Amino acid sequence: MDATVARHYRLTEPFPQTWSDPIEDSQIVHRKATKASTARYSVLQEEGMSLRSGGNTLDSTVPQDEADPLGMTSSVVRVLRQKGLPVDDNLKLRNRYLISSKTFSPAAFLRDVHSNDSTEALSRGLEYLTRSIDQKSESLKVLVENNFDRFVAAKATIEGVYTEMKQTNLNREKEWGLAGIKAPLTEAGRKADEIFGPVIENRGKEEKYRMAVAIVEKYRSYLELPNSILDAIKRKDYDLLIEEYQKARKWVTESRALISKVAKLQEQQIHQIIIAEKIWAEVTNIVEEFKRDTWKRLVDTKQEDNFLELISILLELGVEDNPIWVWLLSRYDYLKNKITRTFERARVEIEVLRRKVSQAPPPSHAVIAMHLRSSFRRIPIGTLAMDTPEIIALWELINTSLTTILSPQGGILSEVLTFWETAQSFIDGKTQATLPVGIDDQSRKHHRLSEDGIKDLRAGALELITLIRDNMLSFFQDPPIEDISSIYSPVPDTPSTTVGSVPPTPGSADGSLAPFSPLPLRTGKHGLVRKVPGDEYAFLPPWANSLGGVHYLSRMLTLLGNAASLLSELPIGTSLAEKLKSMIVIARERCVNAVCIGWLRDAQNCKVLEDWTRSPENRDVTKMPAQFLQVEAAVITGMQKLLYMSEVKNKPSSEIIPPPSQKLLTHVRGQFVRSLYKALQGMLENTKRPMPTEDWDAEKETLASPVASVAPRNLKSGMVDQNDKNVRVLLTLSNLHLLKSELIPQLISQFESAFSIQLTDESKTIRDALTQLDEQLFTEYTRPHLAHLTNLITTSILSPHWCPPTAPLPRSVRPYIHASLLHLVHVHTEVATTSPSLTTTIVSYLAEKICELILDSFTKRLDGDRERGIKREPYTLPQLLQATLDTEFVGQMLGTQYTTAKAQEFQHAVYKVLDRGSSDEARAGLQKELGSIKAVLQKERRGTRAEFLCFRTSKKPSASSKDKDKDKDSTGSAPSSMTGSVVRRRVAED
Repeated sequence: MDATVARHYRLTEPFPQTWSDPIEDSQIVHRKATKASTARYSVLQEEGMSLRSGGNTLDSTVPQDEADPLGMTSSVVRVLRQKGLPVDDNLKLRNRYLISSKTFSPAAFLRDVHSNDSTEALSRGLEYLTRSIDQKSESLKVLVENNFDRFVAAKATIEGVYTEMKQTNLNREKEWGLAGIKAPLTEAGRKADEIFGPVIENRGKEEKYRMAVAIVEKYRSYLELPNSILDAIKRKDYDLLIEEYQKARKWVTESRALISKVAKLQEQQIHQIIIAEKIWAEVTNIVEEFKRDTWKRLVDTKQEDNFLELISILLELGVEDNPIWVWLLSRYDYLKNKITRTFERARVEIEVLRRKVSQAPPPSHAVIAMHLRSSFRRIPIGTLAMDTPEIIALWELINTSLTTILSPQGGILSEVLTFWETAQSFIDGKTQATLPVGIDDQSRKHHRLSEDGIKDLRAGALELITLIRDNMLSFFQDPPIEDISSIYSPVPDTPSTTVGSVPPTPGSADGSLAPFSPLPLRTGKHGLVRKVPGDEYAFLPPWANSLGGVHYLSRMLTLLGNAASLLSELPIGTSLAEKLKSMIVIARERCVNAVCIGWLRDAQNCKVLEDWTRSPENRDVTKMPAQFLQVEAAVITGMQKLLYMSEVKNKPSSEIIPPPSQKLLTHVRGQFVRSLYKALQGMLENTKRPMPTEDWDAEKETLASPVASVAPRNLKSGMVDQNDKNVRVLLTLSNLHLLKSELIPQLISQFESAFSIQLTDESKTIRDALTQLDEQLFTEYTRPHLAHLTNLITTSILSPHWCPPTAPLPRSVRPYIHASLLHLVHVHTEVATTSPSLTTTIVSYLAEKICELILDSFTKRLDGDRERGIKREPYTLPQLLQATLDTEFVGQMLGTQYTTAKAQEFQHAVYKVLDRGSSDEARAGLQKELGSIKAVLQKERRGTRAEFLCFRTSKKPSASSKDKDKDKDSTGSAPSSMTGSVVRRRVAED
C-alpha cells in the first residue's frame, strides 16, 4: 500500500475491511467525555453552532429520504438500510447522510454509502455533483435577476435598520454595543485561557513531532517492508518476498548491533532500534503465517506442479523441518491412498455392470452368428461388431479402469514412476544443487537425506509398487465379490488423474451408484443361482465370446506387461522382479483360461454360422467353413498374443515376461482340438435339425421329374432348401471334404507356426474324426436309397414271376432295371444340383451296389433252393438271355464314368453265376442269340437315351470317336465280356 494514500486516509492497517475517520471518532469520544465541563464553550466545538441553534431538536425541513448527490442511487436511506444501519429509528443518524441536513457528514457519507465503489465510480459521481452545483448556481442567478427589485428594497431596509442601530447602540458612549456584554466577554476570556492554555503550551511540541516525521521519512523504506512483503505474497512474487525479508532481517541485525557497539545510545539510535524491532516483529508474524500456508500448499502440491518453488521458498526463509522429506512423505501417502481408492472404485463399478450384463438373457443365435461373422468381414467396423453392446461396454470399462491405473502416460503408474524418479534425484543430490541454502547456510542441513530416510523412501516406493501388483493380481485371480453391500454405500472418492477417469457406473442419471437399487445374483427356476461359464472370473463379461476376449485381454495383458517391465527397472528391491513376474504368469494363465471358455462355446456355436447359403468362391459348399476358418484363425492369432505377450515392450535387461509354461501350452493345444470337435459336432447337428434363421429367404426349387435336366440357376442361387435333409447332408459332406482337404490343415499349420509345436498325433486324430463323420453322413444319405434299391432288385429277381422258363425270348429289359436306373437318375439329379463334386462318388457307389444286389439276388435264386434241399431246374435260354440282357444294360447305361472296377467284378461274377446255373443247351443257345441280344440292347439304349443322359460323360466326343462307337455297336463288342466270361467258365470246368 502506498504510504501517501495511507496517510491521507489515516489508515493504520495494510488491508482494512472497513474505514472510519479516526479524527472524527476521536472528536466524538472527546465531546462525550468533556460534555459537562465544556458546555459553556460548545460554540468552539465542531457541532457547537448546530447545538446552540437547534439544541436537541431536529431540523423539520430535512426530508425523510433523498437521492444520492453523486447520482448513483435514487434512495440514500435504502442503501443505508441494506447495510444494516438503523436510519429508520435514529433520525439524527439519518440526517448525517442527507446532504440537505445541517449535520451532513461527507466523510460518513462516503464511508458508509459508497464504501464499495471504485475510484472510477467516485470520479463519475464527482462530475455529476459538479454539474448539479453548476445547475443550482445558474438557478440562483436567475432567481436574483428575477427578484432584483426585491433585493434592492431589502438592502435599503437593512441599511435603515443599521443606521437606527448605530444611533441607538452602536456608538462610543455605548462602547459600540459592547457595554452590556463586556463583563461576560472578560469572564469568557479568562475561562478560555484556562482551557486553551495547555493547547498553546503544547505548541512547543511541534518540533518534536516534526522530528518524529523526519525519522519516519528517514526509515520510510523499512517501515514499508511489511506492506511490501504482504503485497509480494499477494502477487506471488516470491523473489521480492525473499529480498524484502532478508532486508528486514539485515536491518534488525544491524540495529541490535548498535547496543553492543555504542556505550550510550543517542535518541536517534534508540528510535532506530525501536522501529526496527517493531518492524521485525510485524515481518516475522507475516512470514510465519506465510510459512504455515506454504507448508499446507506443499503437502497438497502434485508432482506436475512446481513443488520445487515452494521447497525453495521454505529453505530460503529457514524452517526446522525438512521440506523435501515432508513433500516426499505427502506424495507417498497421496499415491497409496489413490491406488487403493481407484482400485476399489473400479472393482465396484465393474462388478455392478457385470451383474447387470449377467441379468440380460443370453444372446440369440442370430446375434451370436452376427458377432462371430465380424472376423470374416473385409471392412473393419470396430470393436462393437465383436459382441453385444452390453458386453463391449463392460470390456471398455475394464480396459479403461486398468488404463487409469497402469498407463505410463497419465495413469497412476506414471505418477509412481515420476515420484521415484524425483526421489532418486533427491537421493543422488542432483535436485538439491538448484535449491537455496538459506540465510547463513541454515538450510543446508536439509539438502542431505539420511541413510534411514533413503531406506524409508525405497521401502515406500516398493510398497506402492507392491500395492499395484497385489491389486492387479487380486483383480485377475480372485473370483467376483459376492457381498456387494459396499456397492450400496457411497463409493470412495478417487483422486483425479490426467488419464480419462473411470467411466460412471450405469444405473443413475449422474453415474453415481444408486444406494437402494438391488442387484441380485442371476437366479433360475426354484430360486437357484443361475451359473454361467466363466462366473469365476471377475474380469470376464458373462456370455462374452472369444473374439472380444482375445482382443481386449491381449490389450490388458500388454498394458500389464509394459507396466511390469517399467517397474522392474526401478532399483528399489531384489525381490520386485520375481513378484512382478509371478503376477504376469498368473494373470496370463487366468486370461488364457477365460478365453478358452469362450473359445469352446464359440466352437459349439459355430453351427449358427450355417445359413445354408452357397459360398461365392465355391458353389459346392456353404459359407460356413470359410467363416469357421476366420473365427478359429482370429482366436489362434489372439491366443498367440496372449501367451507370448508379443506386443509388450519388454526390455532385454528386465526379462519380466517369461515364456508360457508347458502346462498352459498343453491346455491351449487341447482346447484347439476340442474346438474342432465341437464345430464338427455342430455341423452334424445341423444336418439333423437345422438352426432357425430369422432373416432366411429360402429359394425353393423343385424338380419337375426325376429325369429333369439340372437348371443352371440351381447351382447359381445363393440359398438352398434347408428343410430338405438330403440337401443339408450333401452340403455338409462337401463342407467336410473342404475342411479335411484345405481348411483344417491350414488351421493346424497356423497353430503349429504360432506356438512352435507339432500336432502330429492330433492331426491324425482329427483326420480320423473327419473320416468317421464323412462315412457317417455318407451312409446316412445313401442308406434310404440303398434300401429302396435292395427291395426293388431283390424282390424282382427272387420273384417266381421274374421270367418263366417257357417264356419267349426277351425283347426288352425288365422293369426293375428301369426303375433302379431311374432312381439312380433321381439321386444324380439331387446330388448334382446340390453338391456337384459328390456326384461321381455317390452315383458310383450306388451303381456298384446295384451290381452287387443283382449278383446277390441271382446267387440267392440259384443257391437258396439247394440249401432247402429242393432240386432246381437249370436256367432256360429265355431266362439266361433275360438275365444277361438286364446285367449288360446296366453296365452299358452307367458307362465308364460311374462303373468302378468293383462294379465290373460284380458283373463278371453275375455271368459266372448265370453260367453255373444254366444248362448246356442254354449256353449253346446264348451264342446263337447274341445278335438278337445286341439288337435289343441297341433298341433299349436308343429308347432311354434321354432318361439316362446324365450318365454320359460331359465331354463331347470327336467325329472319329463317334465312328468307333458305331463300329463297336455293329460288332456287338458290348456283350463280348459276358461271352468271354462264359467261355472262360467252360474252360475252367473242363
